[in-house]
Amino acid sequence: MNKKCIQWLTAIIVVAMMGAFVAGCGGDKKAASYPTKSIEMVVPFAAGGGSDIMARSLVKVVMDKKLSSQPILISNKPGGSGSIGYAYTADKKGDPYVIATVSSSFYTAPLLGQSPVSYKDFTPICGFAMDTLLLVVREDSKYQNVKEIIADAKANPKSISVGGTSGTSDDAVMFFAFQERTGTEMKYVPFNSGGEVMTAILGGHVDMAWVNPGEALGQLEAKKARAIAVASKERLKEMQQVPTLTEQGVNLVLAQFRGIVGPKDISPEAVQYLGEVFKKASEQPDWTDGYLKKNSVEGRFMSAKEFGDSMAETTKMYEEFLTLAGKINKK
Repeated sequence: MNKKCIQWLTAIIVVAMMGAFVAGCGGDKKAASYPTKSIEMVVPFAAGGGSDIMARSLVKVVMDKKLSSQPILISNKPGGSGSIGYAYTADKKGDPYVIATVSSSFYTAPLLGQSPVSYKDFTPICGFAMDTLLLVVREDSKYQNVKEIIADAKANPKSISVGGTSGTSDDAVMFFAFQERTGTEMKYVPFNSGGEVMTAILGGHVDMAWVNPGEALGQLEAKKARAIAVASKERLKEMQQVPTLTEQGVNLVLAQFRGIVGPKDISPEAVQYLGEVFKKASEQPDWTDGYLKKNSVEGRFMSAKEFGDSMAETTKMYEEFLTLAGKINKK
């Protein structure tokens, strides 16, 4: 091979290598473009409640299993029935480094005019769990079943106090719907979190409360609290001894779908990345057995599209419940 051919061959090899290098760098840049810093996960309620417990459990799985290249940090922003945290998140339009957990007030507060933002102001990322409510009393409570509560409430209107987390949470929706369905009047006492509600029950400051199973589990196991009813269609697998409301003559079923949203207009790349991270987390034994089973929560993963489609349906469901509870007047 002559010198000229060698020079041409060398030039071709160099160009090819440079092209591969540039392509490789371009690919790396694209892959590493998100995330490049820590991600803030907003929990619109105080520490200790159902939303906070679930969020911290989920993030722990992500971090322990190294499913995310950047840390996800929990940020509690309680107040305004969740509206403060949701408004904060929605205000970060286009910012994929702020995400938020979704619970009932995400839907109910806008319907009641108590939040400046609605589901339309967010980007759905994924859904991952359904959970319901338990009617809980202190272990030494005189109430043994729902029929006794109804009878006492009718005989002594507003004498029974029921703790809850806000006027727009699932427990509040159930409180008002329960009253409407049973023809009773009780007194609703709001607290900042499910943890505070349980403390109030144990201290005798309220008679009972509708709480997420995970919020009451520790006190139930310690025999300091007792579950009288569950608001699901069927008895919980881990609490077969607790009858449903329907079994006790009250035709009410309520369960909430928990998930993750981001501000409006975040990139599809960020949505895909986060969705994949949480999907992997939802498949880990530390989550399925360590959280879902332990807290009597039903696991069900939803993609961004599926979760987005469910938002309108969930809003409609809560609208019907709030109308039933007399909180929304339809003309």
